[in-house]
Amino acid sequence: MILALLFACPAATNPTDSADTAGLPAEIDADGDGAPAWTGTGNPALADCDDGDPGVNPETEVLVPAGAFVEGEPGSDWAEPQRTVELSAYCVDRTEVTHAEFLRYLEDQEGRGYSNTDDEGRELYSIEDLVSPDEYPSAFTVEAGVWSVDPEYADRPVTEVWEYSGEDYCAWAGKRLPTEAEWEKAARGTDAAPWPWGEETPDCDRAAFALVLPSPGVEAKLCYDLTVPVYSLPENVSPYGAIGMAGNAGEWVSDWFSPTAYDDPDLTDPTGPPAGEPFDDGVGTYVARISRGGNWAQSADRLSTFARVPEPEGGTSNGIGFRCVRPLP
Repeated sequence: MILALLFACPAATNPTDSADTAGLPAEIDADGDGAPAWTGTGNPALADCDDGDPGVNPETEVLVPAGAFVEGEPGSDWAEPQRTVELSAYCVDRTEVTHAEFLRYLEDQEGRGYSNTDDEGRELYSIEDLVSPDEYPSAFTVEAGVWSVDPEYADRPVTEVWEYSGEDYCAWAGKRLPTEAEWEKAARGTDAAPWPWGEETPDCDRAAFALVLPSPGVEAKLCYDLTVPVYSLPENVSPYGAIGMAGNAGEWVSDWFSPTAYDDPDLTDPTGPPAGEPFDDGVGTYVARISRGGNWAQSADRLSTFARVPEPEGGTSNGIGFRCVRPLP
């Protein structure tokens, strides 16, 4: 059974009741979905990120207001120096993109003559599991051009996708992948919290992760055997209302990885290095992208809001997915 908890929006309030909203225009709800346009409400929790689309509301995307936040952490690998970054306002998906949502993109591409490929011919979803069954069989199947998803996985985050798969899906949805800075602010807020929910260390009620990693003579101990549905751990919520930004599935961001990225003097809407560079992780050398947030098979330190994890740009994993952001004018 798929567990899908509905995450209710807060009750609407009149923005004119708050001194913080002085001078703002009256609330507008052009699409009639009950949520005021983000430009006309002083309460970010109520903001509609696209008031022309009734399918977009605070239950699907949450507003991250413009302003500064603290990025990085002293003593954390590749996340020094800690710095203050200014970001423009944007909205972020409340949850990671699910298999069910990604299915619609695969179907749309199939209908356009691109079977499991983007417009450049690159594979969108790693289909190796479709032809080589393993311990973690594919959530998707395709027969005669018709795609389907195993109902057990429909509400779990899509994984086995590349960074560019996330870029392509988000563009198809009218959005884009978050920059690393946007991801981190959405996860930790402005008070440099180590976890999306605050100061308390992770436990299995909040996150899907590894309590004990496997080692010679030691068996792994996991909270869950694989990813879980995106709404099944509602305590795993960021200051802005984004769910699941620690554990379950790591999340691709748009930046290339560099160990010294935080030395960059650009502190306003940074986008990271202009290109990838070879990175040696002690096992091999590869050009790296970045995943954030950690996954169901990683230790708690990878779940922190500041942890930067280099990943081979040409690789996929059953522990990495993505969520999108919507830039705002």
